[in-house]
Amino acid sequence: MHNQLPLLLHLQDTASHFVPNDHLRSYFSVESHLFDPLLLASEELIGVVLETETFEKHHLESFQTLHSLGKKMVLILICGGGKEEYIRSVALITQCVTFPLLQNGSDSLCEMILPMLREHVDTLRYQEALKMRSHRSGSVDSLNVVAHQWRQPLNLISMEAINLSIQSTLEPSVPSASIQKSTQMISEQSQRMAEILKSVLNMGKTHRGKEPFSINAMLDRVKLFFADQLQFERIDCRLIGLEEDKFLHGYSTDFEEVLVNLIANAKDAFKTMALDYPKSITLEAKSDEASIQFILKDNAGGVPESIREKIFEPHFSTKGQGEGFGIGLHIARLIVTQEFKGNLSLNVSGNETTFTITIPRHDTSQLKFIYS
Repeated sequence: MHNQLPLLLHLQDTASHFVPNDHLRSYFSVESHLFDPLLLASEELIGVVLETETFEKHHLESFQTLHSLGKKMVLILICGGGKEEYIRSVALITQCVTFPLLQNGSDSLCEMILPMLREHVDTLRYQEALKMRSHRSGSVDSLNVVAHQWRQPLNLISMEAINLSIQSTLEPSVPSASIQKSTQMISEQSQRMAEILKSVLNMGKTHRGKEPFSINAMLDRVKLFFADQLQFERIDCRLIGLEEDKFLHGYSTDFEEVLVNLIANAKDAFKTMALDYPKSITLEAKSDEASIQFILKDNAGGVPESIREKIFEPHFSTKGQGEGFGIGLHIARLIVTQEFKGNLSLNVSGNETTFTITIPRHDTSQLKFIYS
């Protein structure tokens, strides 16, 4: 699926009473034809509205052929009847919902099927994004992050080694306390480099397994990922965890990637602004009985009104080709909505931009695990 509207076929082999309304047409390209199995071969097809007096074997065989080819679609079946076994069979291989033959207008039917069709499109786009996304473990972004964040500890280790060398030249014997201090610092900085590398590799790992993960530990990893970059660019960044840690259940690396993308966008927004006030980014986690929220704010001048409705669209970017962290706000929102059944929203007030992620409390923080 690309920039054009996804295709919804309206097929009939009876007198038609289904008329797609403007609301449905704003999301889908709707084409009406007499029933022909060959029309189902279109690559852009995501759903079919089929009007027929009786759902017959040849209808079923057409959808079985599509299913065998790996095609996933929604079927809106408007029919007067048919063999129950045929209707049950097609329901097993498509997302099928059945309605009786229409007698009057179809506006109410259009409004009923629209959410189902839109959710199916979002799912397909999300699956497509998972196939096409570039994994950070092999990307230039990963190398840039590691190189940038290793620079400071490497400089400190180098300076300390030079210091020891000078002391050994000027003094017959270097005091043991000085050696201990230097070796401790070198050990700490080497450990820090290892943690940075581990964080970046974890964000790019291809392991796909849903698991409970700590919100505060995730925020610590994201903070480590950006610490030196934001300090170098003189951006005050605060990540505020939960007072009482909670757990979410899902793909932790995907959620980290969403937060990394939002912070990276905020960081990059400062590059185009000449500010006479301190630059700041804040990411705060909040929790109540119903949901967990992640609220990211920056004061980089806000998002222009002309693009606020576009930033979540597929393929939209304000950056040049090859720039950015790759997943984009469209995929970030799909990760939130599809994987975590949550919501990602934008609010702009003055020079402040706020992205809010709301995740329903379907977490595992209250589960008790019994070990035998």
